[in-house]
Amino acid sequence: MFKRFFENFRNPKDNFGGRFMLKSMNKGHEKLAKWGRSYINIDKEYIVLDLGCGGGRNIEYFLTKANKVYGIDHSEASVKMASEINKEAIESGRCEISVGDVKSLPFKDESMDIVTAFETIYFWDDIEECFKEIYRVLKKGGQFLICNEASSKKRRDVKKIVDMIGMEVYTPEDLTKMLTELGFCCDYNLDRKKQLVFIAKKYIR
Repeated sequence: MFKRFFENFRNPKDNFGGRFMLKSMNKGHEKLAKWGRSYINIDKEYIVLDLGCGGGRNIEYFLTKANKVYGIDHSEASVKMASEINKEAIESGRCEISVGDVKSLPFKDESMDIVTAFETIYFWDDIEECFKEIYRVLKKGGQFLICNEASSKKRRDVKKIVDMIGMEVYTPEDLTKMLTELGFCCDYNLDRKKQLVFIAKKYIR
């Protein structure tokens, strides 16, 4: 029962536990997300894509900055809640949120100015293929923001949940290696809790 509830971290269901988890993440992750968002500048004409959009709080913020924001999540419950929160922007055509797979993004080459991933890459299968897709859809000079509460398995609380629900924790060095090989310029910042903000900029050749 306990494990089943925490599996909503990976894939929230459209039931009480899943909705509770999404609402909790919208609220509980806001401090971390705000710190991560402070590392990117968003012009009004930018197009922003939030991957693993969860309950839609980050999309709500991005809509105060950019004219067009997309959200993708593999959880139907997440898409449902994110769509409810951002209903007005969806109706006006400024926002689109859909169920999808990061390995197969439904967007044209070089169509996004900023791509973000908050507390989600832990659960991506074939992560290097996901990163290739992100590189493809980003414009030259575009930025990919990763914001993670965990950057090491050494923390006792992190190790416990990794073992429980099966998630992969990536170090800054792991991410730098993978993304640099694809053609990104990388930089990152760790706070005292080892929370991670990672910025990968698509290199302009």
